[in-house]
Amino acid sequence: MAEIEIKILGIDVDKVAERLASLGARPLFSGIVRCRHFDLPGETLRKSHCLFRLRRWEGESGFSNKFEICYKGSKQIIDGCKVREEIETTVADADQFETMMMKLGYHVTLNNDKRRRSYELNGAHFDLDEYPTAPAYMEIEAPDREGIDRAVKAVGLEQYEQSTETANELFARLWPEIDFDHLKLPK
Repeated sequence: MAEIEIKILGIDVDKVAERLASLGARPLFSGIVRCRHFDLPGETLRKSHCLFRLRRWEGESGFSNKFEICYKGSKQIIDGCKVREEIETTVADADQFETMMMKLGYHVTLNNDKRRRSYELNGAHFDLDEYPTAPAYMEIEAPDREGIDRAVKAVGLEQYEQSTETANELFARLWPEIDFDHLKLPK
């Protein structure tokens, strides 16, 4: 399945969350997401601009925990959106999964944490992401560019910078002094 999204930069996450709530957006998640990317020796996946990750979703305030694995293909820019093949599923035991990956010769290339709030409104998905020591931003995902444009307009974000960069690219461009691969929240 294709992931079609843009990032919105320079937002105030609390104001955007309030706006989404006032529009009747359905909250999907609030909590901490701990992410690990895996690669083979020689960085085969990273060099091909693909990724394979494990996410530990630690829900708060009634949101569930889960363990999710995901493959993402290389990025394309289509209609001013970042488009990537994305295959996701859940696993029952993140530690066992990680042990299997290591036994198969994979190693961790990224190990970071963020606070995330996710919402759904009119077929669009909104993720408000807060990494330690970096400004917050939002991802908007929809079935097509028109859906993204409707979502941007509904939330009143037309004046904000939009980006089709991956998180790695965004950090490299805007915050090169921050080690994105190892951003950690306290446990």
